[in-house]
Amino acid sequence: MLGDMVRKVGGSLIDMLPDYAAVYLIYCATFRSLPNLRHPKTFNEKVAWRKLYQHNPQFSIFSDKVAVKAQVAELVGEEHIIETLWEGSNPEDIPFESLTPPYVVKVNHSSGANVFIRAAQDVNRETIVASMREQLAFAHGHRLREWAYLGIPRKVLVERMILMPDGSIPDDYKFFTFHGRVHFVHCDRDRVCGLKQNLYDREWNLLSVWMGYAPISEPVSKPANLTQMIELAERIGAPFDFVRVDLYSPPQGIFFGETTFYPNGGRQPFAPMEWDNKFGELWKI
Repeated sequence: MLGDMVRKVGGSLIDMLPDYAAVYLIYCATFRSLPNLRHPKTFNEKVAWRKLYQHNPQFSIFSDKVAVKAQVAELVGEEHIIETLWEGSNPEDIPFESLTPPYVVKVNHSSGANVFIRAAQDVNRETIVASMREQLAFAHGHRLREWAYLGIPRKVLVERMILMPDGSIPDDYKFFTFHGRVHFVHCDRDRVCGLKQNLYDREWNLLSVWMGYAPISEPVSKPANLTQMIELAERIGAPFDFVRVDLYSPPQGIFFGETTFYPNGGRQPFAPMEWDNKFGELWKI
């Protein structure tokens, strides 16, 4: 009943609530159960607990898509950093005329609304600038109380687009890293046109777990450089009790994508639900 009530009132109520009440109600609305925020046990309960009580300043640096690059370069090397073509606080200043596709336009404090430019004819300056202005105005982190995003100086970032030889976007490997050790790897495919996901253990055994999207229908080969990717993810994740480290692995090398401290905003679905406990058991707080 409580979850139904929160769904009906929507985000406007959540925005007005103090943090504890907002986090509590978001959890109730998602899982239709009451969270244990004093002694959290499940993965999603611990993400909710982190929102309220674990305010590590490094979270903000590693959540900033601009600032994180220098940090990760120090940890694993500059060769794993995607090239930055431009950054700035005013989208009107994006130098489209001097940028050579393919590239991606995004903001540094949020996610999910990137603009992909594969060829010059994809550039609609007015539309892109308007989109970036709208995203810069959005206080990502407030509604779901993802603390790390709130203090990030907002910028627009233009990056070189990483592509496979056939022009497709490479798989996104998401390494769930607990206390410096990778335990699970989430493989995302077709992120632009119908996201599909599989979950594997660190030895690349496919696990029968649903985490929100349809599974990848065709067999997914174990990456030849999986061991190296795990090593890189563990070096990046070593300072934290939990972080998800995202990497790409096109033929030209391994590239860092992002680090995430609140997967799915603490609303990560698991089926069967016992996996919420299995993930949670690995995270000691």
